[in-house]
Amino acid sequence: MLNKYVYILLILTVLIISCSKKNNDINDISENKKSINIEESKFYLLKGNIAGEKADMYLYVNEKNKKVSGYYYTKNKKAMITGSINNNRLNLNELDENNNIYASISGNLSDDIVLNAEIKYDEINEIKDMEFYLNRNLPVYYADIVDYYKNDNLSNSIFSYHRTLLLFSKNTDIKSLDMQSSINYVEEECGNYYNEWKELLYSGADNAVYEIDNTVNVGYIDNRIIALDNYSSMYTGYDNIVKANIQEVFSLESSNLITIRDLIDDFYNTDLIRLMRDKILKTGSVKEDYFKFNSITLESSTFRILPNSINFVWQVYDIAPYTTGITEISFTFEELKPYVKEDSPLYYLFL
Repeated sequence: MLNKYVYILLILTVLIISCSKKNNDINDISENKKSINIEESKFYLLKGNIAGEKADMYLYVNEKNKKVSGYYYTKNKKAMITGSINNNRLNLNELDENNNIYASISGNLSDDIVLNAEIKYDEINEIKDMEFYLNRNLPVYYADIVDYYKNDNLSNSIFSYHRTLLLFSKNTDIKSLDMQSSINYVEEECGNYYNEWKELLYSGADNAVYEIDNTVNVGYIDNRIIALDNYSSMYTGYDNIVKANIQEVFSLESSNLITIRDLIDDFYNTDLIRLMRDKILKTGSVKEDYFKFNSITLESSTFRILPNSINFVWQVYDIAPYTTGITEISFTFEELKPYVKEDSPLYYLFL
């Protein structure tokens, strides 16, 4: 089970995220209902401006817990936002890369999803107006999101499970979305892990720990593709935590997964390899941190699409030992364009 990550299926008008599973009997999942927590949020893709500068916003709203989180993007900036909502009133903070508060945001989010607010930068004593509204020009602009949690502990033994589910709709009735089939999937997977953990306890194991987290966020959407960021970590009593940071990109027209081989024209292009290696070393690592530094190509990586760049990611053990961790480098669209297939389904991003 250590190598199980998120698999994605895009069918007709909905996108359901789930994971492959064993068909084991679930006889313990119902015995600890108090430890199960299901939180539902709405996802909205907004467009608008900040002090006249065009911007996009990915907004997650948990109405029950009155929590709000997400990101906004301008041409040269990505900013994380988090905070609360109460009777349509927003109180948010913009965070920097180290999760320190960079600015405060106050305003309103109307029932028809129009956001009007002021963003205040205390250090430079500056206030900017921001206005956003639903981007209805895209085939996908909202979704139901469910975070499923189960926790249990006994003495020094801990069980912790979390998975995010997303269901996207292309129709106009968000109430028509049905999450139950995905929840059933997750309950089975969680039950299998939970039963394994309980079997260790029954066999007399001490300090049995199962910590499993699979979080999914919207990484990028436009009128042709949707890209989903999958963050996975798993610890089941071994020395190391197995982590993965994978973005999967789908065509909204064909529902096909777009791979790195659909993007790069020649992985062995000498200029591309030189540029890639320079970027790897600028992350703070040295050649000796990698298994075979001079053999690394982008073909062994996955890629992430962001509004202003494409990042390439190597998971733990792909090109380096556990101590080096995940390696990620970034290319602007202009930098990468000479090396992209002209018949790639993503070539339009570089025009």
